[in-house]
Amino acid sequence: MKGREESVELTRRQFLYLSGLGMAGATLTGVPTWSQGAEKKPKHGGRLRVAERHGSSGLDPHRNQVFMDFNNYTLMYNALTIMGPLPQVDIYPDVAKSWEISKDGREYTFLLREGVKFHHGKELDSRDVKYSMERVMNPATRSPRAFAYRVVDSINAPDKYQVKIRLKEPFGPFLTTLTIQDCPIIPAGSEPTPTKPAPGTGPFVFKSFVPNETTEYTRNPNYWEFDAKTGDRLPYLDGVYVKKIVDPAVRWVAVRTGEMDYAQYIPVNSYLQEAEKPTPGIVVVLPLPVGVTYIYFNCTKPPFDNKKVRQAVAYALDKKEILKAAHYGLGETINNQAFLNRSKSYIPIPDREVDLAKAKSLLAEAGYPKGFKTEFSEYSYVRYTDAAQAVMGQLQKIGIEGSMSVIDNAPWIVKMRKGDYTISATGDSERLDPDDAYYLRMHSSEIGKSNWSRYSNKQLDELLEKGRATWKWEERVPIYKKVVEIIKEELPLFYILKPSIPIAIRDYVKGHEFGAATWFGYYGGGFKKVWIDK
Repeated sequence: MKGREESVELTRRQFLYLSGLGMAGATLTGVPTWSQGAEKKPKHGGRLRVAERHGSSGLDPHRNQVFMDFNNYTLMYNALTIMGPLPQVDIYPDVAKSWEISKDGREYTFLLREGVKFHHGKELDSRDVKYSMERVMNPATRSPRAFAYRVVDSINAPDKYQVKIRLKEPFGPFLTTLTIQDCPIIPAGSEPTPTKPAPGTGPFVFKSFVPNETTEYTRNPNYWEFDAKTGDRLPYLDGVYVKKIVDPAVRWVAVRTGEMDYAQYIPVNSYLQEAEKPTPGIVVVLPLPVGVTYIYFNCTKPPFDNKKVRQAVAYALDKKEILKAAHYGLGETINNQAFLNRSKSYIPIPDREVDLAKAKSLLAEAGYPKGFKTEFSEYSYVRYTDAAQAVMGQLQKIGIEGSMSVIDNAPWIVKMRKGDYTISATGDSERLDPDDAYYLRMHSSEIGKSNWSRYSNKQLDELLEKGRATWKWEERVPIYKKVVEIIKEELPLFYILKPSIPIAIRDYVKGHEFGAATWFGYYGGGFKKVWIDK
């Protein structure tokens, strides 16, 4: 542990470089950068080869729904709405060109874009939207996102380009549930399988798929979006090839040797080495922090069923030191919530300061004056195992001796859902709304599903229900202020940081603005605007 801490010390040049750029959209290169290349007129053609951390297990857009699947769907599909760039992650129109919300917040009327065509030639219309949403809602589909539409009362298609959705009650984050992350739109009547996806309307057409290994796409020549700057029809690329390469060092080598053009999450030390000695022909980018790392406490098992023990841990941990140890300092710490302080969803409250004396006192009051032993339950993902190691090192200062059990992801998820663990350093992908961040993780109805801390608090349940049933943002803010205050005091989760994920590309890859970090697509950007300058 000590050796790791020593290895993350930044040189003066690295520190000045990172602090000067604020680590937001930082770019390193030995040749003219992609941003300079953006001054050239984009051209069509070329195939982008992408090295990814994960592979998709299947491509049924309503059933296979984890992060890598969503990324693939941004290439293949559209939805009614689309997320905007970080850190705000606002919601914009996608195939819905506009919408109106009734005064009571219960009826949404969407007007669809005309002339949007599926890859097999059929024009998208209101029946396709209705079918897609109802397929997600259908228990037979077994969609992991069906919960998002529990509030839907009816979906009607009064004419070809109009959809009316009636809710049982107001639902504040409803527009966020209509993105690719919940409901890609497919043709009415289609029945995709994990290996045979339905046609989409996205910028790229499905070509081939090897489960958990590779996916490949070709250009959609009839895609409906145009580049606002040039007037050119998007996308520019002829194709995209995505290959799973688990080892970050191997991904980095693949870009350096020219085997791949784009690699996500290269080793952080490689990013820092590029600050000292850039590699000709390579551009290394550090987007805004994304996702979240936190600690799960099992609130139903000793010793973490005692709030004072959870609070002791919180007072003992130095989040900045954990960020430095686990991510070489690349990212930002967060304050008792899932959002950066620049996000519209951020709630300003005072954070607690590190206080080892207070932590030891709380442990004594809880009946553990000499500390205790505990085991961290982790899966084999270096981002979280490194964080767990850093946390365990700090907890030794108050007498808590930690060990770590590491297993594969699938059995780990089963253990967490069952509550068969004590403590875990883990995390989440980027959240689009406070409801998206807190309801699943902390409402008592989600115990056994997504509330892995198994925390139950009637007051918090009522606030979370009120927050999602209130649809005007200005009225939701004071509700979520109380939610965040409870999270800080009760600590079902302990929020630590949001990491920045280094990305490496060849210098001839132009037009990618990285506004949504590792997402392949988002409002105004993504692979649909990438072009090859060679």
